Amino acid sequence: MRIVRLVSLYPPYVVGGNEMLTRDIAEALLARGHDVHVLTAHGQRLDGIPYVHQVFNYNLDHKDALFQGGRKLSPVELVRHHVFDPVTYRSVRRVVQELRPDLVVADNLYMASAAALFAVRDVPCPVVAQVADKWLLFILVDWGLAIRPRTALQRLFVRSIRALLQRPIARRVRLDGIVTVSDFIRDLYVSVGFPPETLETEYLGIHNEVFSAGPAHPLNDPVRLVFVGGLWEGKGPQVAVQALRILSLMDDMPRFHLDLFGEGSQGFKRYLDGVIREAGVEEQVAFHGFVPWQRLAEAMRESDVFVFPSIWDEPFAITPLQALGCGLPVVAARAGGTAEGFVDGETALLIPPNDAQAMAAALARIVRDDTLRQELRTNGLREARERWSFDAYVDRLTDYYDRVVQRWRCAQRHHVGA
Repeated sequence: MRIVRLVSLYPPYVVGGNEMLTRDIAEALLARGHDVHVLTAHGQRLDGIPYVHQVFNYNLDHKDALFQGGRKLSPVELVRHHVFDPVTYRSVRRVVQELRPDLVVADNLYMASAAALFAVRDVPCPVVAQVADKWLLFILVDWGLAIRPRTALQRLFVRSIRALLQRPIARRVRLDGIVTVSDFIRDLYVSVGFPPETLETEYLGIHNEVFSAGPAHPLNDPVRLVFVGGLWEGKGPQVAVQALRILSLMDDMPRFHLDLFGEGSQGFKRYLDGVIREAGVEEQVAFHGFVPWQRLAEAMRESDVFVFPSIWDEPFAITPLQALGCGLPVVAARAGGTAEGFVDGETALLIPPNDAQAMAAALARIVRDDTLRQELRTNGLREARERWSFDAYVDRLTDYYDRVVQRWRCAQRHHVGA
């Protein structure tokens, strides 16, 4: 099957886990004999990747400014990136017509606008969207959800563009299916009017050969906590820092150390530095930035507990599952779809979001209770092996693709016969 994937970012350009997942899916499909083509933006580091077509009208070498708030966009740029860009439209339309795919998958078009979806509205094959967050709402329903206008003039501008441009485009976009990463995301799309029959949940999977457990070890001194994710407020690293402060005030607790893996804007990192100083835990926190998965898996195996303090509507995160595969007990906030991947008290300890006191209490419980810590490790390893394998995820995804293609072809034959 020839599959064209539309994606706003592609590794080595990475903001979060979605980009790495996109690459892993593409490479897995290639390994299974599919003819995969990725359409994305321009970037020098993409040169030489044979299946990548650089057609979207922006430069990934300016990724930080564009995707992480490094530069304020003008009104014209906001429309280009969130509503419609004619240059991207023409480029995508030309390349897709040349490729003649059997299936088009829109993987993530945040900051790429609806131009790519509009360009494939009349291709002679099915078009599906793969949604791990709200990007499809931003480009088809309300672009104001992405840019969050503050003044009356800004709100008027957003409403005008939505009425004059976004809604007419959205009415002409064709989607033959939408695959979501969790029931939480599926229900969100249904709630804003997407037809339930077009939506299907396919949970993610992890690379068990990378995220595997080492030998069980006693608690480190200090107890090592590990956080993995984008450094921004919604992921809640500040909550983990505040929990660290609470733990340091408990008389019966050992010392703790928090390792932070991930990148973010300079503004948020300055804010987080301030939270760390205010908590008085400067010597207990280390920043490691973005690291390859092999190094991340090693760090997890060397740690004691994985913390996932996300406070935004988390669609369905992969990093806590990776921690399970490495044998780590997990303490995770119940935000969004996170809870769908765990059983509280069996495979993780689930806590309310944005509650540093609850996080500290859960961590203290794991430290004090050797039996609980061992049960979380044993159950987590079983779940990682039996439920969360990446190969099984690709099996489910390709089965979904096959069903969509067969359904579309059957409908076309029926239409011709009628």
